[in-house]
Amino acid sequence: MRVLFLHGKFQSGTIFSNKISGARRKLARIYDLHFIDGPIELDDEKVVEKNGENNVYGWWTRNDENNNIGVPEAFKHVQDEVRGKKYVAIVGFSQGGTLATSLALSGIMPELRAVVTAGAPIVDSAFEVAQQIATDEAAIKHGLSIPKLHFAGESDKLVPVQSVWEMAERGGNALFVRHEQGHLFPTRAAPVNQIIEFLAEALKD
Repeated sequence: MRVLFLHGKFQSGTIFSNKISGARRKLARIYDLHFIDGPIELDDEKVVEKNGENNVYGWWTRNDENNNIGVPEAFKHVQDEVRGKKYVAIVGFSQGGTLATSLALSGIMPELRAVVTAGAPIVDSAFEVAQQIATDEAAIKHGLSIPKLHFAGESDKLVPVQSVWEMAERGGNALFVRHEQGHLFPTRAAPVNQIIEFLAEALKD
């Protein structure tokens, strides 16, 4: 069973994979994990130098008026990446987590049966695009019914717990879990085991 991983802003598939290496190794014993890059290449020399990567990416950006730019293109990018492949779950961090949740409502990935996110903020435009893409009300209702596990960091200074809560409520059928850490994807034993148990339950026949 394939699981798609969507990184956060100023990351890449490789950086995300490396940052959650402990969780990745445990999940890879059970699932076929695929990490992809976002469509927008970003310029941040400090991030690139720190991670030893040539490129970092985002799923969308903001203009001078603080409006999100490139959200529909993010959906199309994922659609192109997964074409011809069956993914049963999406795991996303930060911006990638918001995209993962809204993708579930769009119907782009009809085999999708679970979503896991961490530090994912509410972004209205992502859910608006999902509604525009969904073929009918039934597709949206199905997306809302897909089980979702959302982690929020009590010490997260980038994405407040309330923002993650609002995103979880918007996405439907959410299990909301707080952890004491900051803006990261939790890799300690307890949350990783919770992810494994959540996916096992959501994906069982």
